[in-house]
Amino acid sequence: MTMVRKHIVVAGTNFAGYTAALELKEMLGDEHDISVISPTHEFLFYPSLIWFPFGLRDVKDITFDVRPIYHAHGIKFIEERITHFDLANRRAHLAHGEPLSYDYLVIATGFTTDYDYVPGLREHTYSIIGIAQATRTREAWRQFLEHPGPAAVVSVQGTGCFGAAYEFLFNMRYQLAKHHLREQTSLTYITAEPYPAHFGIGGFGNAQKMCEMLFKFYHIHSHFNVSVKAFEPDGVLLEHGEKIPSVFTVAIPRFLGAECVRNTPGLGNAMGFIEVGDDYRHKQYPEVYVVGAAVDVKPPGETNVPCGVPKTGYPSEQMAKIAAKNIVADIKQLPKRYTESFADMNALCIMDTGNMGMMIVGDHMLSPREHEFIIPGPEAHWAKVAFEKYFLWSRKHAIV
Repeated sequence: MTMVRKHIVVAGTNFAGYTAALELKEMLGDEHDISVISPTHEFLFYPSLIWFPFGLRDVKDITFDVRPIYHAHGIKFIEERITHFDLANRRAHLAHGEPLSYDYLVIATGFTTDYDYVPGLREHTYSIIGIAQATRTREAWRQFLEHPGPAAVVSVQGTGCFGAAYEFLFNMRYQLAKHHLREQTSLTYITAEPYPAHFGIGGFGNAQKMCEMLFKFYHIHSHFNVSVKAFEPDGVLLEHGEKIPSVFTVAIPRFLGAECVRNTPGLGNAMGFIEVGDDYRHKQYPEVYVVGAAVDVKPPGETNVPCGVPKTGYPSEQMAKIAAKNIVADIKQLPKRYTESFADMNALCIMDTGNMGMMIVGDHMLSPREHEFIIPGPEAHWAKVAFEKYFLWSRKHAIV
C-alpha cells in the first residue's frame, strides 16, 4: 500500500517548534514534507537572559541561526509572520505571500508579553523577556550603576515566569556587591505568589525555607501575595495603597498567547492559550497539535492573587516529542497513542543566584510529588553554565 504524502507545518521555531520539526524529520525521513514558519530565524536560549543585562552574555552567545540546520535536514523554512489559521480548510495565513496548506499543524507559537494591563508597566519598567527588552534593560542597568538607589524586581499578577524573577533578583544582588554598591541601594521583591518559592506550582520541597534564608541573609525586602496598581517613575504602587520606592524596576508581566492564535476564532481561550489533551492534540481539530508555551495549563490551586504556571524549555520539548510521535502514529496508522500530562512530567530546573544556586529535581512538575530534591551550592551555578553550553552545542548540531 502506497502511503499518501503528507505536509506537516510547524508554527514556531524555539524550544518546542525546533524540537518538533527535527523529531518529525528523524521519524518520517523524506517520505513526507515538513515546513517551519517563524517570524525569526534565530533560536534564543531564554534561560541565559538573566545574565544578559549585566554584560555577561551577548546575542551571539545565546542565539543561533536555524536556517542552515533545517536546510541540511530537508526541512523547508519560511521566515514570515502568521496572521491567523483557517482551521476548517487547514491553512496558515501569512502576513506576506500565499496561505500554506497543511495535513497536520503543530502550533509552537509561544507567547507574547502583555505590557498594557497595569498602568505604567510599559513606560516605567524594564524586562528580560526577549533580546530587545533585555538590551533595553542592559542600558538602564549601566545608568543605574552610575546613579544607584532603590530597586525592585516584580512578578506582576498573572505572570507565570517566577523563576526568572528570582534569578534576576539574586544576580542583581551579586552584581551590586561586586560593584561595591550594596550600601547605596535597597532591593525589594514584589510578587503575586502567596509565599516565597511558590513559583506558580504550589511550592517545591524546602525551597520556601531556603528562599526566606537568602532574603534575610542578603537583606532583600519582600512583599508577597500582592497586586500592583500602577508603576511610576520612582516606585511601585501596590493595590492596597503602599508605594515601594524604586528607580530601577524590572518586571515580569503576564503572558498572552500568540497574536495568530488570538486572531483565530475557536482555537484558544480568552488569553490566547490552547486547551489540549495529554496527547497535545486539539480537542476539536484532530490534525492540530499544540506544544510549549502555547498550551493552556491550569494552576494547581487557587491563589488570592492570580499566578500563572511556568512552561519552561524542558516541558516544551517533552510536549513536542509526544506530539511528533502521535503525528507519526497517525500517518502510519499505528494504534498506539503517546500521552503524558504536564503535571506528570519531571521537574528539572537550575536556579542561579550569581555565584551560587539551587538544583531542583522532582518526579512531577506539579504536586503531589513522591520525590523532590533541592541541592544548593556553588555547583548549581556552574551546572547551569555547563548546561547552557551543552544545550546550545547540541541544538546547533540538530541533537534534540
